[in-house]
Amino acid sequence: MESLGSSLEPNFIDLPVVNVSPLLFVGQPDSYLLSELAAQIHSACTQYGAFYITSFFDREAELNILKRAREFFNLSDSIKCSIPVKSGGFTRGYIGVGAESGSYRFEFKEAFSYGYEWDPLMIPSNPLEGPNEWGKLEESLGTEWRKSLNKFFSEMVSLAELLVKGLELALQIELQKYCVGGENISLMRFFRYFPYSNESKPEFIGSSPHTDWGFLTLLLQPDKITGLQLFYDNEWRDVPSKPGHIVVNCGDYLSLLTRGLYKSPLHRVISDGINERYSMVFFYYPKYDSHIPFVQNTLSDDSELRDLSIFQNQTLTMDGDQVANKPIRQTPNADTMCDLGSKSFGDYIAHKWDQVFRKNV
Repeated sequence: MESLGSSLEPNFIDLPVVNVSPLLFVGQPDSYLLSELAAQIHSACTQYGAFYITSFFDREAELNILKRAREFFNLSDSIKCSIPVKSGGFTRGYIGVGAESGSYRFEFKEAFSYGYEWDPLMIPSNPLEGPNEWGKLEESLGTEWRKSLNKFFSEMVSLAELLVKGLELALQIELQKYCVGGENISLMRFFRYFPYSNESKPEFIGSSPHTDWGFLTLLLQPDKITGLQLFYDNEWRDVPSKPGHIVVNCGDYLSLLTRGLYKSPLHRVISDGINERYSMVFFYYPKYDSHIPFVQNTLSDDSELRDLSIFQNQTLTMDGDQVANKPIRQTPNADTMCDLGSKSFGDYIAHKWDQVFRKNV
């Protein structure tokens, strides 16, 4: 397990780099290498809830997907706004500036959201399945643009499935049963974060403080613009943008499944005030009809699990700022607990996406 600590400034977090290549071995795997891999994953997930892996995409492929993202964001507003994400939880299409926020703050970003390339002849089995919102993008960007995005999505699904195998080794429990079919509702999002100054726009932020609701999140940052921060050891720490690597972080579902052993890290995105920042984020979800695990048994009053965003009301009234250097969180009420105990993961996540939906402006 490598370290990035030698060249980092004090405000950077030194996330470990985990080599997951032993999971790709054909035939009899090397038991020592697998044991080392399991230990590295376990250490990273219990301490940080996040780690780097060496990217499975070469630099040319990374730059190509960055190019595809820029091609979309450089389209006219009229073209992008012709395929807006709508309320209801099915988040496919364009998310305009200010159209989504996990708090009262104005998230100064735009995004394109897509997922599994659904066969239009197939009838979806739940509200989070269905065709992507491509609109007439191929007229402007060409057929290869869409093919590239679908290929990238499939590759990230395969990588997430590989990581689940590594997590199974680390935890010594079966996890794949929770994920079968999850790729159908998982999401890929391209983000473009705009620069801002907190002196002139104190209400602006790139992405409000939050934890991710799902199983795993995989983040590709092809350029070297810093903006992602983790709340660790009672302070916000910068996550270095490291081309050639993917940031992996545990989601709320995985944290709950492990009864809090694996952390779902609180994070946000801020601006350096100068540069635009692009990122490609894959949200890997468990299957739609899985249930939020172990809720009633783990949520004591002092449990850190109560701080997870999956339990928070992320509407306009939520305050995501810091008081005494710690983000304000809310205590889940009995109704929230009842909802979590009775609803499927998919139903609840559709509700969560509706919470952060504002409008396309």
